[in-house]
Amino acid sequence: MKHGIAINCFNHTQLKTLEEAQNKCIHKIYGASGKTSTKVMLHLAKLPTVKGRIAILQAQFLFPSLSLPEDTLLYLLMPHIQYTRGHQWYRLSKTALWRLMPPTIADLDVRGFRTREKKFLYSNLEKQIQDKNSRLLSSYRPTIILDPILWLPMTHEESSRCLRWHLG
Repeated sequence: MKHGIAINCFNHTQLKTLEEAQNKCIHKIYGASGKTSTKVMLHLAKLPTVKGRIAILQAQFLFPSLSLPEDTLLYLLMPHIQYTRGHQWYRLSKTALWRLMPPTIADLDVRGFRTREKKFLYSNLEKQIQDKNSRLLSSYRPTIILDPILWLPMTHEESSRCLRWHLG
């Protein structure tokens, strides 16, 4: 599934369906009702939104293709693939995360890629916090880390009570 998400370009209805599936899973994991917002739950577990996850997977799919040996077929086809509008590689390169990459990709190493990925995640978090329906998320810490309260072994009831206390 991970590779399928990485090589496909999704339309709005498909993204909405994936988002609903993720929200159902998050509701089941946390034992929340179906009407509860999952923004804070995703933030607690250090999970991006579906749209953000797709952008990250697509960028991770494109990145290795730029450092291939010169004798590979894909390396020889890259000039044609990168700039042909109808080609899938071209479409995938138009994602929000890939647009953060430097214009000369040769300057990009793994550390630089991870830095830009982190910057992308933080900008997405800022957008979510700025949203008018994110009062609870805006009162929570603005860092992207796995919440330590999730590490504690406890029953479902104890976990629910601790999370509700933790969130106020």
